This record gives sequence, structure tokens and C-alpha cells, in this order.
Amino acid sequence: MSEQLMITLQAALQQLAHQQTVETLGDRSTYLGASDIGACPRKTILTKLNPPAADLVTLLRFRRGHMAEDIVAAAFTAAGFCNFKRQVEVRYPGVVPVTAHIDFVFISEARKSMAVLEVKSPESMPEGPYGSWETQLYLQMGLLAANYPDYRVEKGAILAVNFGAQGMQLFNGYMPQTMIYEGLIDRATAIWHDYQKYAAGELTSLVMEAGPLCGFCPFVAGCPKFAAEEVQELNETVEILTELQKQQKALEDDITIRKNNLLAIVSARGPLKAHGRFLQKAVRNRKVLDADRLNDFLKGYGQSLTDFQTTTSYSFLEIRKAA
Repeated sequence: MSEQLMITLQAALQQLAHQQTVETLGDRSTYLGASDIGACPRKTILTKLNPPAADLVTLLRFRRGHMAEDIVAAAFTAAGFCNFKRQVEVRYPGVVPVTAHIDFVFISEARKSMAVLEVKSPESMPEGPYGSWETQLYLQMGLLAANYPDYRVEKGAILAVNFGAQGMQLFNGYMPQTMIYEGLIDRATAIWHDYQKYAAGELTSLVMEAGPLCGFCPFVAGCPKFAAEEVQELNETVEILTELQKQQKALEDDITIRKNNLLAIVSARGPLKAHGRFLQKAVRNRKVLDADRLNDFLKGYGQSLTDFQTTTSYSFLEIRKAA
């Protein structure tokens, strides 16, 4: 019953995601969205031609995103704000079909001005906004200005909502940038052109952009970018990670030394206060398995601990210096 329940829940979430997409975004194969333009062109094109089936984790992320928007909207309403619209659709007035759906647009009729708020729901809060978030915001502000020439788009912001212990964080201070917007439209034009040619069989290879988020791409397994001897685009990410690991090891060693020194002091001296903290030696008991006694017991029945051991696999990132 439990397996069938999980299958039913995943199918229902898939249906909800499909309904939400149709109702709010329409047929995404017929236009480029703001998130499409900031993503790897190969991923964008292949996703439109062969939409991958979302797994349970991805479906839950979709629902989490919708929940975050609803929570923010409810909070704004409770705070007395009534000058905003949700899911505002704006289209590029040129030939290339670019359409964005803006989470929140705040409107001041008195000043004839608008402001954009994009809501994100990351699993963990980043120190700063991701580049793809900023790309999406700049495109949204540019399209909004093009669609409402009688209004001045003043600013934009990104609100990250984390459902864990990190709460919310606002990344603001963004203003429309004409050069960035025009550059994104040029990028959209190139992606749409390749999309049309690839779909017609007139193009055999697509532009690829490798980065740290490639692990979440459903088409990464067959990506030619990773068939290269060395993926240069990941150099910075690997460099930062290895440096952080060195710092982590140094910090762990320093922490251990300081903890042992303080433990030695309170063990000899007794409890004390320092830096507004109370320090004392604590002793706790925990139950452990006596393997020797258990093995002796099992021998009486012609068995050993190895008869009850199983091998399980786990995955991890191994980093070692290349030859």
C-alpha cells in the first residue's frame, strides 16, 4: 500500500504541475521564457523539444516555489498593500517570441511608476543572488518597460524564501539596465534561431555552457562539453572548493586544539565563566555494542558477525590531483 500511495502522490503532483504550467505559462515550446534565456542554450532547446519527466523531488520544488509566492502575497495583503499584481505577463514587442511572467509588480498610479519583485525558494540560502536570478530580473524589468511605456520602471528586487532555518533574504538595489536588456534580447534571438534550425534538422550541434549547475540538467549525461579532456568552465568552482576544504581542515584542527586546551583547564580547575559563556566538563553515557561478547555468543550457534553484515554503497566527490 505504501508503494502505491507514493506512486499516486507523484502522479497527482505531476498533474498539478502540468495544470499550473498550462494555466499560467501556456505552451512553453512556442516562446522563450526569462529563465530559458539565462540557462544553457543546449538545455533550453532540448527541454522544449523533449520535456523531461519531473521526478518527485523536482515536483516538490515546483510546489515549494508556488507556496513561497502565496505566502509572500498573503503577507503583503495582511500588511495592507493593495498596489501589486501577480504573475504579470509581458512580451517582447519584436519578432522573437520572448515572454516573461513576473511574480509581483508594484504599481504607483500617482507617480506612474512600477517595481518588480521576483520570489525564489532555494533549498539553502546563498550568500548572494545567483547570476541566473539577476539575468531573469533584468529581462523582466526591460520587458515591463517595453510593455508599459506610460510608466517608469524604477527598480527590482529578489526575495529568497527558505522553508528551513534561514528564513528570508532580500536582494535589492537593482535598476533597469538598457545594455543588459538588449544583450539578453540578442541572446534570446540566437537561442530561438538555433531552436528553429535544430527542430527542422538543419543544425546538428548546439551551444553549450558548462557550469556548477550542470548536475541538475536532465541532458548532462550526453553533453559533449563533458567529453573534453578538461572542462575549463569548472576551473573556478573546483579551485574555490579545494581552497575551502583546506580552510575547513585548518579550522577543524584549530577548533580541536582550543577545545582540548579548555577541557584540560576545566578538568583541573572546575567550572568557570569566560566571554559570557559557562564552561564545564560534561560526561555522558551511551550504549555501544560489545562486538567481542556478541561474536562469542554467535559462535555457540555456528555463526559470526560477518554472517549478519551487508555491503551498501554510497557516493561522494573524490578530488585528487590530475597526473
